[in-house]
Amino acid sequence: MLDIAAAHIVRIHINRVAIESPNPTTGEALYALAEIPKREKLYREIAGDEEDEAISHDETLIYLTQNQHFYSQKVFDILVNGDDHEIDTEEITYARVVDLYLGQGGKPSNEYLVKYSHGPVENPSGTLAPGQKVKVKDGMRFRVAGTGES
Repeated sequence: MLDIAAAHIVRIHINRVAIESPNPTTGEALYALAEIPKREKLYREIAGDEEDEAISHDETLIYLTQNQHFYSQKVFDILVNGDDHEIDTEEITYARVVDLYLGQGGKPSNEYLVKYSHGPVENPSGTLAPGQKVKVKDGMRFRVAGTGES
């Protein structure tokens, strides 16, 4: 449990709003402090070319620095071959769908047929080819199958 009395207060920015927070804090506390909606994920901005850090919505301890910046972003729940996945982009590429299908350690290639359904109005259903991307929405379904070609 976080001892708030032992923490000191720092000013941070979440979605461009200055907020005072105990330091250290938790992901759960940051989500509550900034009133981040359930369907959004919080990220800590990282300088340079590094990828921004996703903040877990739990009791993981987070150390803050003065004037640090965070932002929230909508997440989408999709299904790939029946498995649930959460993504934080409004579009998904063929390669990303295949990566989600293969999981850790899989070898992506262009040897898969990717079909989708339950998509948004712009692309409700169809086939996704290598190099292509489509808009996503909650509940969108993807089916990946090997083509048998090599």
